Amino acid sequence: MRKVLLDTNFLLIPYMFKINIFREIEYLVDDAVEYVVLSGVKEELLKLARNKGKEGRASKFALQVLEAEKVRVVAYQGAVDKGIVEVAKREGAVVCTNDKKLRFKLKKEGIPVIVLKGRSKIGWA
Repeated sequence: MRKVLLDTNFLLIPYMFKINIFREIEYLVDDAVEYVVLSGVKEELLKLARNKGKEGRASKFALQVLEAEKVRVVAYQGAVDKGIVEVAKREGAVVCTNDKKLRFKLKKEGIPVIVLKGRSKIGWA
């Protein structure tokens, strides 16, 4: 089973771009998948969900999707990006993010990354 860590910005894709990221990830990984988010990612979504507009609606939708897909929340104290790198290394996980700086750090560590490509699909970075 392959662990897949989801970053905040990646969880907004289903609402913003109408892409079923879970189906697409399973197709790309071609293995059974366990989805994971850090506690800080969930906290970021809760903060964003208080906003009005598209970002707020996307965040509320993302929180619903986390529940529906039974995504495991891993407690982590500290900066979310640092935690994503640490947990991905420790668990041998794939990371899904659109954050350029984070992608660079992950690639430097040899961690596989999935990104949004062209606003219509996701793929390997």
